[in-house]
Amino acid sequence: MDAFTHALLGLDIAGRRELTLRKGLLLDDVFSSSSMLVVIMSGELEVLCPAGGLANVLASGAVYGISNLFVEDSLASRLRAKSDVSLVLLPKEEVRTAMDADVRLYRLYCALLNRRLDFLFGRVDTLSLKSNRKRVAKCLLDGQAGRFSSREELANYLALGKSALLRELAHLAACGAISYDKDDIRVIDSERLKEVLNA
Repeated sequence: MDAFTHALLGLDIAGRRELTLRKGLLLDDVFSSSSMLVVIMSGELEVLCPAGGLANVLASGAVYGISNLFVEDSLASRLRAKSDVSLVLLPKEEVRTAMDADVRLYRLYCALLNRRLDFLFGRVDTLSLKSNRKRVAKCLLDGQAGRFSSREELANYLALGKSALLRELAHLAACGAISYDKDDIRVIDSERLKEVLNA
């Protein structure tokens, strides 16, 4: 859990709500989340695109709604419990008021946004690569693969089908750059990965 989220949970916010959402349920069907920050305390929450595709999976310690904390528009995505999930809902207006009273919260918020921008720039850089193999190699070199709890999430991050990801992992393992099993991907030879990336 990052410092901003930790500080948020320590605030005395009158409108704070705690909620347990069963696997498969949509948050907006139970409680409108557009005016709330949603903190995942345990379990996993899927972020769905307006068309219904999976955009992201948020795990314990993550916060949804942080990027539009100061915008009144609601996000077009929807939230679905990937597993039973415990949530803390914080009204955005009360969070903004607390931030106005404590400049330290603004600094923590800015640091969080800087880290997210850095992540997004890295993702744009990765997705701009034309070859699937180069995308996978760059992700592994950057140490990003460990962030994901499943191959499906990693494939989604790389904008690949799961079978395409598995083909590229098999190729990289065959050339001695990595080893992998169902639970882990390990870089064995970073120089070989760099050769793939620069080919």
